[in-house]
Amino acid sequence: MSNFTKRFIISLLAFPLIYILLYQKYLFNILIIITFLFCIYEWVNLFSKKGLLFIFGLIILSIFLISILRIYNFSEFNLKFLWLILITWLTDIGGYIFGKLFGGPKLIKISPNKTWSGLVGSIILSQFAFLIFFLDPNYKFSISILFAQFILSIAGQVGDILMSYVKRINNKKDTSNFIPGHGGFLDRVDGLIWIIIFGNFFI
Repeated sequence: MSNFTKRFIISLLAFPLIYILLYQKYLFNILIIITFLFCIYEWVNLFSKKGLLFIFGLIILSIFLISILRIYNFSEFNLKFLWLILITWLTDIGGYIFGKLFGGPKLIKISPNKTWSGLVGSIILSQFAFLIFFLDPNYKFSISILFAQFILSIAGQVGDILMSYVKRINNKKDTSNFIPGHGGFLDRVDGLIWIIIFGNFFI
């Protein structure tokens, strides 16, 4: 089975996860905690030498857990939580599409797949995330949300680059092979971690 096929099959799991997210709050909270435990496990196994960076990562993951549980359980139908998820997805998709279409100079050496065009694409596409708020008939658009999305998109990309750095200094390609075609849990949520943490300031 090709890597693309594996990634496609795993991606289909997003649909039942969205249903659980919206309508099975208790179950989704359990999934959040399970994901956190997998992330801790991967982080511990990523390092051969446990130094300050290792401890810093444990602190960040703990803040991430507290933040995501707080934001997700903020209301019965939490559009703000979905907004942060959508920013993460659009940032990843925008970076991938623009990077493939336009290529160009590399953004940073420690993450060779990152390009300046991908950075721009991530920011542009993430600006459409606010559209989810129009599901709320009482929503009133404010220009400040565009600034928030800009900051959060940048935070997500910084998180992605930081994880690339950690993997590189530990001579690892992926944080694990738990998710076929995708690597580990930390490979999937590296950007989301920072978007959720910084999202606390905008919610």
